[in-house]
Amino acid sequence: MWVDLAQLVSALAVTLTLIAVVVSIRQNTRSQKALAVDSLAAAITSINVPAMKSHALGSALSKATTDWGSASREERIIAHYFLFSFFKLLENAWYQQKTGILDQAQWIGWETLLRKYYHADGVRRVWWPSRTHAHSPELQKFLSGTNPPGELCRLLDLFDDGERNGLNTP
Repeated sequence: MWVDLAQLVSALAVTLTLIAVVVSIRQNTRSQKALAVDSLAAAITSINVPAMKSHALGSALSKATTDWGSASREERIIAHYFLFSFFKLLENAWYQQKTGILDQAQWIGWETLLRKYYHADGVRRVWWPSRTHAHSPELQKFLSGTNPPGELCRLLDLFDDGERNGLNTP
């Protein structure tokens, strides 16, 4: 009888230990997901802060993404480095979404931006073909199967024609 009681207590202790491990793993997973989201937010901020300090990046992007050839050499250089950083960041977000780290609800905004830039004429016709090799074959395949988002205006419209098109309404 004592042996049976000891086995029962031992089984209960093992069960409680396993429950504690499962709870700990879940908390750790949530914490890691939150860190991934924070990391993406910090990365996009580090890309956009320089644009807030100088209009050159916004101007370069609006021209180069619309028509690569309409941008000056300096604007194309600025646009290239932004686009390279931005696409690498979005590739990271895409992989995090694929592995379940980034929730689908969070991914939707990132995906919309990714499709917006990928399908911009200047990117699609000039920049992307010359930089495809810098991105994973899986991301390349994903992007080739996407459509441009209809819900976002072009940067050129936002920056240059915002008031005329009613985009600056409160």
